Amino acid sequence: MLFDEHSNICTEPQQIANILQNQFKSVFSNPSDVDLSAADFPSPPITKRFEDSDLEFTEEDVISAIEDLKADAAAGPDGIPAQLLKSGKKALARPIHLLWSKSFESGTVPSFYKNSFVCPLYKKGSHATASNYRPVSLTSHIIKIFERFIRKQMVHYLESNNLLCGQQHGFRSGHSCLTQLLHHFDDILENFLDGKDTDCIYLDYAKAFDKVDHTLLIKKLSKYGIHPKIIKWIESFLKDRTQQVVVEGHKSIFAALIISGVPQGTVLGPILFLIFINDITLCVTNSVVRCFADDTRIMRAISSTSDMALLQQDLNTVTKWSIRNNMSLHEDKFEYMSHTAIRSNPLHQLPFTSEVYQYTTSKGVLYPTSQLRDLGITVSSNMSWTAQIKNMADKARQKGSWVLSVFNNRSPTIMLTLYKSMVRSLLEYCCPLWDPHKVSDIQELEGVQRAFTARIAGCQDLDYWEWLKKLSLMSLQRRRERYILLHMWKIANGSVSNDVEIEFVSRPHTGIKALVPPLRAGVTAFHQSLYDNSFAVKGPRLWNCILALLNEIKEFSTYKRQLTSLLQKIPDKPPVRGYTTSNSNSLLEWRKDPTLLEVWGGQDI
Repeated sequence: MLFDEHSNICTEPQQIANILQNQFKSVFSNPSDVDLSAADFPSPPITKRFEDSDLEFTEEDVISAIEDLKADAAAGPDGIPAQLLKSGKKALARPIHLLWSKSFESGTVPSFYKNSFVCPLYKKGSHATASNYRPVSLTSHIIKIFERFIRKQMVHYLESNNLLCGQQHGFRSGHSCLTQLLHHFDDILENFLDGKDTDCIYLDYAKAFDKVDHTLLIKKLSKYGIHPKIIKWIESFLKDRTQQVVVEGHKSIFAALIISGVPQGTVLGPILFLIFINDITLCVTNSVVRCFADDTRIMRAISSTSDMALLQQDLNTVTKWSIRNNMSLHEDKFEYMSHTAIRSNPLHQLPFTSEVYQYTTSKGVLYPTSQLRDLGITVSSNMSWTAQIKNMADKARQKGSWVLSVFNNRSPTIMLTLYKSMVRSLLEYCCPLWDPHKVSDIQELEGVQRAFTARIAGCQDLDYWEWLKKLSLMSLQRRRERYILLHMWKIANGSVSNDVEIEFVSRPHTGIKALVPPLRAGVTAFHQSLYDNSFAVKGPRLWNCILALLNEIKEFSTYKRQLTSLLQKIPDKPPVRGYTTSNSNSLLEWRKDPTLLEVWGGQDI
């Protein structure tokens, strides 16, 4: 059900579709409010220009794009399923190639392919409030084929010229929520070791994707040197688009004209959005701005009130940038978190501190919070992951209870399939970032796996360590260290961005080793603990304890398979309530066990 504009409850699919259509239409930005000077930033240096030869569209490109389609992807307004295209790709390649070659040469997109069905996707908050849904467009797979070609050429051009902001981690190959969070917290730790606080202000954009101004976007594409033929085609692609909301097969009674925004659900939408907001970094001169798509934060190391003034100045500048670019900010939803290096600093306890150490927006003062959600992770101002771990464990227990109440079968095959796909996945999101070192936190997570797997038939007479072996399961602790090693391999082989600046050296006798960053002298025990358990330190230490031959593997699937095979030979006895352990169960501890020298290839350390 949904509430309409008069707060009446509506349950009919047709009514719900109309309500959502009106909601999605209401958030468009007004093209008449555009400030064209927003695109008057200096043109970036370009070393490799867009050549006409880069735009050669062939039948092989069509086949390649069809192969990239997901077989179960929903069909668009034309009703053509992806599976049909994939099964007949060779026969269909020529007519599709002719269609889009003609479209590209003329710079026009047929109006038929600019109609889209919108599937409302729930975000958060009340399910009965229309503003808590985002529009995801279902468009024809036929146009997505050519969009893939255009996107491929644009991304190659932007990346080869290093035009995309290095602080943007959304919708980019080799970047993810994990890479951004690792970079963010590594910066905070570096500030701590320098004796500086870190203040972070989290911004909140209102319907950012839907408010992209088309006129400004086209000007920015030209500013970045995108080929004129691509710009002309994209201009036609965005112009005169329409959408209809579909709910349970019922369409909204009218098709709305899309006057702003990049269509969510299209292939080109994400890269066009990144280009539109890319110049935000030009206006932030005193702080660090980081983005994951529209999730934006600005941060600065703080050692005096002058540093706070500079961060406030950048906050004001970002707000002005948003206004010039016809975007809208929820300033009343901004969040401010201060990570304090010296927790016993009496200055933070004085009565006047809140008046001197503060940031303001047009909506008032930003007050510091002790916890917030950042890209799905619960972040605490004291850099503790206990709250994150508790939240994950609670969600996983709820999901596990639901699974056990719905499915009566307790056979290992069915139970493990359900557990791995629906419960364990909740416990491992971004785990290289928050991998706990506190025994209580490790026990909290292992307790979830222990409680669920105890219900599997045949495990009732075994202890936890024994039934892990019987079920061929790793402990969650061992799996987290495995994830750290997999991410280290990706960094070493250039598969992901190395934002934490881990250095590798290759030596004849020891193979490829990672350098552990040195710890500054005179740090406190608190900072020592943060240092020891950060990814930038724990990752290299784990990497260096693995066999040299394993680290030299250049194929990820082979490395993953052989790493898993090695880990299965090492005892896995995680800390669990009621059990006595001989060590912490970390690979770093088992590496020192003299009884396992044969497992480690006879290499002592």
